[in-house]
Amino acid sequence: MKVAIIGAGAIGANIAYRLRDCGADVVLIDKSSPGAGTSGASFSWLSSFPQLSWPESPGRRQLRLSVNARFDRLAEELGGDWLDWSGTLTVESAVPDFEKTVALSREAGAQIEVLSPEESRDLEPQLRLPEGERVAFELRSGWVDAPAMIEQLIRVFTLSGGELLIGSAVAAFERDRAGANVLFLEDGSRVCADAVVNAAGSHATHIAAMAGLAIPLELVPGVMLYAGAGRLPFPRHVINGANWLLRPDRDHGAAIHWRGEGLTVSHGKNGAFGGKMLADVAKAIPALEGLEPSAMRVGIRAIPPGGPVIGFLPWLDGFYFAVSHGGIGWGPVWADLAAQEILYGSRAEELEGARPSRFYF
Repeated sequence: MKVAIIGAGAIGANIAYRLRDCGADVVLIDKSSPGAGTSGASFSWLSSFPQLSWPESPGRRQLRLSVNARFDRLAEELGGDWLDWSGTLTVESAVPDFEKTVALSREAGAQIEVLSPEESRDLEPQLRLPEGERVAFELRSGWVDAPAMIEQLIRVFTLSGGELLIGSAVAAFERDRAGANVLFLEDGSRVCADAVVNAAGSHATHIAAMAGLAIPLELVPGVMLYAGAGRLPFPRHVINGANWLLRPDRDHGAAIHWRGEGLTVSHGKNGAFGGKMLADVAKAIPALEGLEPSAMRVGIRAIPPGGPVIGFLPWLDGFYFAVSHGGIGWGPVWADLAAQEILYGSRAEELEGARPSRFYF
């Protein structure tokens, strides 16, 4: 079977790798370089707290609990230095109803220790908190160097015979008389495939429209700040602060997403000035005091209404959707399920709430 995948971000690269690993003939297409879009401007956090306290379908819950094991397997398969199980420190003020949220997350399977202010300082000396504030320490959590992961996925994919086409966007889609899917690229070339995977992220609605399909997306911009290269000491863990997220970054010292509020199922605001956002974070991380961002990037988060869109449409055989917010964390999951459904025709029951058919009467 030949499969064409549109989008070489975290989701597309994972699917390309997994399909090729299963023996498919795969071509991965991107108008830019792999990971140049939102995947390269993401906080790239692997965490189950407080997410496991949020209401979600049993299938989605089951898949969420499988994320860490899938990343362990992927890291063993790929090699490379791109995965860091540092653990996450979430301050009490970041989570509404802290006690209940911890209890619900533990009940669902998260490994969490509640630390006193003294215990949190022993674990992370660079963190300064208001007197009396507790911290939830999630042991099996961490972060991904997304560009490095995607680079390694692409490297193994191409070495195993996968084809990478970059620099020309998909301009049109049609089905030929034999029922094959044909993608026309802006450079005049075309790709014929038995199946097409739409993993185009924020451009997924446009790709769907080329096939006469209507798939809605909410596009939510998120600012990432980078600061502190060469400035030590710096936190070793992911820190979920009252208004922001911070993690180590190999190139810049620290990567920060300032959201202006606690972590909830909604998405926070974006600050206008990098220096002011860093000054807010520096109240808890003194190493940032007086710094300006070394870089600022905006990622366009593609958020389908009702959650991820994964799977075929019943009336259009051969056009598969893989569109999801949190694509870095979910990438290996969607890749495994896409291989199961595309190559072997086995319907994943965990995805029943994620089907694209929900947008149609």
